[in-house]
Amino acid sequence: MDQIKLLIKLGLTEYEARVYLALAKLGPAAVREIVLDSKVPRNKAYEVLQRLEDKGKVVSLPVSPKRFKISNPELFREEVKDLSESVDYLVKLVEMPKSVECRDLFWIIKGKKAIQEKLALTNQNVKKEILACNNLSKILYKNIREMQNAVKRGVKAKMICTFDENRISSYKEWLSTGAQIRVFNHKMFGPVLPRIGVFDETKARLTIGHPEVQKEEDYITIWTESKVFATMLRKHFLNMWKHSKSLKSYLKNNRK
Repeated sequence: MDQIKLLIKLGLTEYEARVYLALAKLGPAAVREIVLDSKVPRNKAYEVLQRLEDKGKVVSLPVSPKRFKISNPELFREEVKDLSESVDYLVKLVEMPKSVECRDLFWIIKGKKAIQEKLALTNQNVKKEILACNNLSKILYKNIREMQNAVKRGVKAKMICTFDENRISSYKEWLSTGAQIRVFNHKMFGPVLPRIGVFDETKARLTIGHPEVQKEEDYITIWTESKVFATMLRKHFLNMWKHSKSLKSYLKNNRK
């Protein structure tokens, strides 16, 4: 398989793949060298290198002029292993007996990984609107990609998250999807961000996790296709949205 196509399948953009392969060929290199080898426009190269650094794929060296090198190519192997495990879990989830359903309107999904898979699959089929509350504590490339694809289809996506200075790289990845993201108003709505999501005003989820549940595999998600329940959560989300501030403003202030 073509190496660029392989890297794209592993989650990189075409420009990121070309820059990564240039570094594989050159070893530690300055931006000028990377641009010449990768044929990536110079005005894009710095942005691409920053994204690769945020993803942990490259590191910058403390020299002048600044040079970059590949950090640990084994990261790809680990990500593929995680993806394989997620697919195995998804197959098991799909094959679960129908007895877990309750009146065809509500059912239970157990475990954080299972709900992440459910969200990614749901976002593939959303047509108009995604509303979601999430701490955005991890860079979930599959979920990020599906959100990005949804926005490209014309879906209006709004997310509310908590803010933590240690999660800057994750926030930037989620902002790159095109979704609008605001920061949860703790003063008005309490210390814990409610883990809710509403999809096309017809489907919704409510997750019970940390701090009530300590282990991620014990997280419980109530998933529903009750329009009444979805409407109730949607109204609550929009009220929180109205009284929250843009994540971009938090990131801007964090740089000062």
